[in-house]
Amino acid sequence: MREKYIKVLLFAAVVCLFYQCDNAPQMPKPSTYLRLDIKPSDYVQFNRKDYPFVFEYPDCATVEELDSKDKSIKWFNLNFKDYNFTVNMSLLPINTDTSLNTAVNDCYKFLKRHEKLSGGIIQQDYKNNEKKIYGTVFDIKGKDVVSPYQFYLTDSVKYFVRGALNCNVVPNNDSCSAVIKQLKEDLTHLINTFEWKY
Repeated sequence: MREKYIKVLLFAAVVCLFYQCDNAPQMPKPSTYLRLDIKPSDYVQFNRKDYPFVFEYPDCATVEELDSKDKSIKWFNLNFKDYNFTVNMSLLPINTDTSLNTAVNDCYKFLKRHEKLSGGIIQQDYKNNEKKIYGTVFDIKGKDVVSPYQFYLTDSVKYFVRGALNCNVVPNNDSCSAVIKQLKEDLTHLINTFEWKY
């Protein structure tokens, strides 16, 4: 009986070894990323008395107003805490101290910071003559780019508004491409609903 039991164990061991042996080299599994379920945004209106414009932004964002030494310049953030992204927004008056050309040139200086890590920048002009809104949108490609989407809007006479989507951690835009895609859609919605109050 004991001999029979040993033979069965030996046979089982040989079968296991046979199935374990494979001539194909073992390949490491490719790295993967967490799947993020992004729900479509619902929008709320940004309409504050100290600002000369209104627009719609996603209800998953919170507005954080920031102090500025120069009271004529206003800064605020749209914080997407769940996604670890922030949209930095600024409002500058266009006057003798700040010309439209200076404000636009500053936008391009900010963009230059991302050129080294960028896989290309797609620039698209925006114009709505009826609402007197003119601007440019910058879609910045590249997996290590901290700010994948920037824009500016102006009435070309009184005000200049700049927005920049920024990642709050060291970025790997491949891993958060679904989030970036959704936030770009949200910012496009912001631009399309933007209006001056006058």
